[in-house]
Formats: sequence, structure tokens, C-alpha cells
Amino acid sequence: MESDVCSIYLFDEKDDQLVLRATRGLKPDSVGKVRLSLGEGITGSALKELRPIREAHAEKNPHFKSIPGIDEEKYRSFLAVPIKRGLSRIGVMVLQHRRADYFTIEDTRAIQAIASHLAATLENAEILMELHRVDYGPEKERGAVEPIHGTVSSAGIAIGTAVGIRTVGEGGESVGYDTTSEAREAYESALGKTRSQLERLQNEAGDRLADVASLIFSSHLLMLKDGSFTGKMQSKIDDGVSPGQAVRAVVHEYVTLFSRSTNPRVREKTQDVEDLGHRILRNLEGAADADGDYRGQIVVARNIFPSELLKIALQHVEGVVLNEGGVTAHISILARSLEVPLILVGESNLSEIPDGTLLVLDGEHGMVFVHPSEELIERYSEILATRTRVLATPAAIPDRTATADAVPIEVHANINILRDVEHAIHVKAEGIGLYRSEFPFIVRNDFPSEEEQYRIYRRIVKEMNGKEVTLRTLDVGGDKLLPNDSNNESNPFLGLRGIRFSLSHPDIFRDQLRAMLRAGAGTRLRIMLPMVSSKDEFLATRELIRECSEQLSSDGVAHNTSPELGTMIELPAAVEAAETLAATSDFLSIGTNDLVMYLLAVDRTNEHVGKMYKHHHPSVLHALKRIVAAARANDKDVSICGDAASDESLFPFLVGIGLRKFSVEPRNVPVLKREVLKIDTREASKTAEKLLSFTTIREIETYLNI
Repeated sequence: MESDVCSIYLFDEKDDQLVLRATRGLKPDSVGKVRLSLGEGITGSALKELRPIREAHAEKNPHFKSIPGIDEEKYRSFLAVPIKRGLSRIGVMVLQHRRADYFTIEDTRAIQAIASHLAATLENAEILMELHRVDYGPEKERGAVEPIHGTVSSAGIAIGTAVGIRTVGEGGESVGYDTTSEAREAYESALGKTRSQLERLQNEAGDRLADVASLIFSSHLLMLKDGSFTGKMQSKIDDGVSPGQAVRAVVHEYVTLFSRSTNPRVREKTQDVEDLGHRILRNLEGAADADGDYRGQIVVARNIFPSELLKIALQHVEGVVLNEGGVTAHISILARSLEVPLILVGESNLSEIPDGTLLVLDGEHGMVFVHPSEELIERYSEILATRTRVLATPAAIPDRTATADAVPIEVHANINILRDVEHAIHVKAEGIGLYRSEFPFIVRNDFPSEEEQYRIYRRIVKEMNGKEVTLRTLDVGGDKLLPNDSNNESNPFLGLRGIRFSLSHPDIFRDQLRAMLRAGAGTRLRIMLPMVSSKDEFLATRELIRECSEQLSSDGVAHNTSPELGTMIELPAAVEAAETLAATSDFLSIGTNDLVMYLLAVDRTNEHVGKMYKHHHPSVLHALKRIVAAARANDKDVSICGDAASDESLFPFLVGIGLRKFSVEPRNVPVLKREVLKIDTREASKTAEKLLSFTTIREIETYLNI
């Protein structure tokens, strides 16, 4: 709105005062110092009366109060809009301008919409600001520990004690036993409890995560029945060894044995042995509750497999801290789907966190607090409680969205596992813009059969009840490796990944394509190909689909005989061939995460260059414009997914270049839908033209105010 001043005041209920907390245009040192009573001045009156106040000549308002540097007469126009949730007062947003009668009724409505959007976030702002004062102010002088800073991989907040996932430790026994029979009885009780927990978790996994968790705890149950495993523990106890030491010794023996194997599947079983040993020890100590033994704990590890993450999520882990170099793209994506907070920290920092250490994990700002104070724990507990209430009462979300000038914009959801479908429906996503089909592959030791895949795809199609569903074929390689991948490519990012992998393994690819065709029977089926670099790969896949369809017809199997086949634009080569691919494909989808990485030659998980990963880079913006223009010139549907699709600062640009379909994580669907309602496509076009005229990152960031 090009106002001279924008300020935010937050309401301090304890002191019954409004406090200036953020400003642009006023003196920075006024933040935190300017205070108004409820009803004092125009700002205080707006909050007291819970209504917007717009003045053409502020000094004529009876409530006007001149505060040096704040309400001086040089700012003649004044607009104050209360920030509230229901009748709860949160604060006031204030705009000021030197020119009289500057703000319009449309401006008032716009600021009301923004204030409504900010309300849920600002509800916690005071708590967070107090929190930072505790840790960086006076509390620090009393010995408070500095937080470990890291990178947020999956947002959220967790409170719990640290535990290492890859070791059962060498700790002593906290429970003593007078006789061997008493020790044996305690051990057998722990085994029984362990078996009951695993059976319950297996059943729960089958119900909630049938696509990725089928029989995930079966290997644990089999080991419990294996006499050479539990029997060795029993023998050691009979020889006078304490139960805890017996479990540790046998687990260590098996881990050593498995880790020496040349078979990658056997090596991976070390995680099952460690996990099972951890559970038995917890039950021996009486530390595990009936629901699972990671409740109240935050896992700290150098790296983690997708299957491990799934297991600990099902066992109610509070959060995860990993080494920055030990995470893959799929780990981050899976953590978000499982709603597990995940922070990446430098490897050297992990050694500072021994098992049993009390932690607070701030997955909003990328901080891990070690040995937090009681006050800090209380603050974060308040934030968690508030967010739980907000999630329980979601705001109204429109079924379909259109811009302020009545241009329809579709907001679809990206999904990774079946559980995400429920979330997508809950937030009123208009379809599934991207189903990442590789997750059933990466969390198990083999490839799902055609029948297993068919059941997953069919369930997604049925639950979306006629809404558009786009299934992406297998995308592995790069940092999205299968758990037992033994290719050991020197540069996997430039290796056998995406469509290259599928075409190189036609038997695997045929099973997937047949399953997708069968699942799409009687519906509009869209199949999308990842990492396409040429028209040849697209044509080869189309021919394979034709062969699969003919085989299914010959076998009398119902299926979709004419699916829409789309190309994902993620490579510079695909950008160069955008016109050709648009003319050949039925639709295009822009995968911004990989596109930005390959265009800029930046791995965003690399701590040395991660800050150079910017999806508002001039070259990226021009590439996006070129792709959309190619799609529109060929009258083809084009959508965008990846982090850039949900970046609110970039949203006007994306709409301005002609994008009308967005696919984002389910949690971002409501946010983006609200953004749609506020945008005008004509203004967005001007924004796009302006951004495309810039030649430096600095110019763009200044314009976007980021």
C-alpha cells in the first residue's frame, strides 16, 4: 500500500497494555518502549472497541494522542485494525501516511484479511519473545546453556529426553536382583511386555499406514521367537549375568555379525536388532509405557533410514535431531507426513547430547535447547497446548478459490503416504497434484508387487471421490536412494534417477504402470514422469503404457485405456525443451525443488552452499516464465509444486506469469487458499514484470522485502 508507517502492537494482558513490537517507518528504538492503555489513542480505541478505525485527518479524531515519533501530525492518515481471535484481543495493526485521506475502504478490508491471517501466529508471539529474553538475557548470566542451532527439516516443537537410535548403550543396571530366578522372571516379563507392544504396534501400523508399514515390526517379533537370540540372553542370565548386561551383550554380538555381511539387506537388519534391544531394556527398567517406548523421547542420531523413522514415529517419538549430512530428501518429506519435528545440526554438536539429556526442540526456528530451564519448558509447553487447540478448531476453508478479480485458482495437495489423503480432504484440497509413489519402495527391503501397488493407488483414487489425482512414477536416485541401494554412484544426483531408473528397470516399471492403469479404471487418470530430460524418454514411457494396456485388455482386466501422461519439468534440459515437451505431453508440472538445485548447481542440504539455494534467483524466475509460456502456447495444463509453490512472497509472481494450479503440502493448503482470495491478477502481472526486469538477487529480495 506504500504507506509511510506500518506497526504492530501486541496486547499484554498482564499489564493491560498495548506494546509496540514491530515497526517499519518509525524509530527502531521505539519497539518495546511505546505502551498504550486499552482505549488510549486511536490504536488503543480500535482494540478496546474491536473495530477498525480509519481517519483521513488523524489529528481531528477525539482519541488522537500525540506521542513523539508515533502519532505526530506529519502522519495525517491513520488506519488501525484490531488483531483478534473471536473476542480475544491479540493486538493492533497500524498504517500511517503523511498525505490526508490516503487509505480507502478497500485498504481497510485488505488489512482486516491480513490481521485475520496473522492472528493465529501472533497468538504465540509474546510467548516466543519472552522465551528469547529468558535464554539470551538475564537467564544467560545465571548459567543457561546456549541452544544448538540447526536447519529445520520438519517443523514442530518437541520436549523430551535424548536417546540414540543406533545403540543400546553400555549403561549399568538400575534394578538389582537377589536371585537368578528373580532375574529370569524379570527378563521373561520384559519379553512378554515387548511382544504385546509389538503386536499392538503392528496392528496399528496396518490400519493407519497400510501402504508403507506392512509387517514393519514382523522382524522384531520373529527375533523374539528365535532361540538363538533370546535364548542366548536367557543362558547368560542363568550363568549369573544381569538381564540388562545379557541383552546388551547379545545385541552387540548380532550387530557386529550383521554389519560385517556383504549383503546390504542383512546389514540393514542391525537397526532392527538395536531397536528391539532398546525396547527390551526399556521394559526391563520399567521406563516404557503401554503405548510404545519412544514416548517422551527425542531421537538423536547421525543418520536414519526411512523405515527407522517410520518405526519410531509409530512408537510416539516426540522429535528427531540428525546430523546435517545424514538426511535425504525423502527423510524430510516423510517426517513432515508423519508430523515428526526434525532438526539438522552439525555433526560435532551431536556429541554434546548424551542419552537421557533433557531437550527442547524448536522446529520453527531451528534450535535445540540442551538442559532447558523449567521456565523455558513451561513456555514451550504453552505453545504446544495453544497449537493443539488451533488444530482442533480449524478455520473455515473455501471449497474452491478465486482471486479478488474472480479468476479461479486451484489449490491441490502433495501426498506421500495414504494417511496424507485424510489430511488433504480435511483441508479441502481440490485434488491430489502430486502423489510421490516411491514411499512404499523406500521403507521396505524389496519392491512392492503390482497387486500391492494397485491397492494403494486405488484407495487414493476412491477416497478423493472423483477429484483430480496425479500419480507420479517412481522417483529414486540422488538423495532419494532406496534403503538397500548398492549402486554406489560417484555422483548420484547426476546418475540413475527418476525416469532413467524406471526405464532401466522395465520389469519394475511395468508393474507400477499396470497398477496405475488398473487403479484408474472408470476415472480420469493422470500419470506424471519425473526427471524427464528429453522427448525420447516421454515417448518410450508412452509406448510402455500402450503395451501394458494391451496386455491388460488381453487378460480381461479393467483399466484406464487412455490416461493423461504428463512431464515434470525439473532439469535445465527440460526447460530448454519446454516447447517440445508441452506439445507432446498432456500436461506439465514444474518441480521447483530439483529445478532450482540443478539450475543453480546448489545442494540445499550442503551447509557450505545451502544459503545460495534461492527459488527467487533471476534465472529461476525466467525459467518459470518460459515453462508457463510454453504450456499456455500449446493450450496445456500446467501446475507447480515444491517449496516455491507455497512461498507467500513469491505467490504474486507465480500468478502473474499465468500459473493457475498449485500443489502444496496439505498443511499449506488453507494458507494458500487465503492468499488467493486477496490477490488481483492484474496487479500480479505487474509484479511479475517488475521482478523479471531485475538482474540481481539483491534487487529481487529488496522488492520482495525478504
